[in-house]
Amino acid sequence: MGVTKKDVEKLIVLRKENTFLNHLWNVFSRDMKSKGEINQSEIKVWKQNFWNIAFYPIFTFKFNTNSHLTNITDKLNPVGKTIIGIAVLVFLNLIFSKNLSEFNIIENWHILTSIIFFVLLVIFVARKVYKFEKNNQLEQIFKILDIEVEEKVAEKEWSLKNILIRLFVYPFSIFVITISFCILFENGIKSFFLSLSAIVICGIYLLSDIKMIIKNKKTTEKGS
Repeated sequence: MGVTKKDVEKLIVLRKENTFLNHLWNVFSRDMKSKGEINQSEIKVWKQNFWNIAFYPIFTFKFNTNSHLTNITDKLNPVGKTIIGIAVLVFLNLIFSKNLSEFNIIENWHILTSIIFFVLLVIFVARKVYKFEKNNQLEQIFKILDIEVEEKVAEKEWSLKNILIRLFVYPFSIFVITISFCILFENGIKSFFLSLSAIVICGIYLLSDIKMIIKNKKTTEKGS
């Protein structure tokens, strides 16, 4: 017998509507309870972790007319999307701080290149953090609902690719955090927001990656 709507409802500790204001309150209240919205043909479930307050996924469970689970999808919560949108606007403001018609790309190529590089790195880190959090929560959900999934071949944590990524991203993340602390209150609200965003994103990446290494090491030791 497949997973039913009643089974999925048991994942929810507190019923809430999937609205921006509820997710905003969720971020500030730091309530780690599993929350959800129950509709006729789908259920939406979300949960925070103490180290990932704002960038948690919302899982949507879809059901057929017999109330049996047919599909699970995920998306970033609206507060996380808003933070990313504001960060993009701040970056654009840094690039085009002058009048757009007066901005000279050739004269400011080094500034433009640095900011674009930083933005791409932040996107990479944010995607990595979200993917880790999504997979971690899905794994817990599958265990609770007793859903069997095909075992995937685990990627080696110390493969050449991962070593090269960490050799570059770890020092850069630490450098960004250090610089961000130094300029946190130097240039008003724009500097504060940008610095705080960089600290949070890079900090979450380092914590999540280290947590993943420890988790995979424990799994490997159990399997051996």
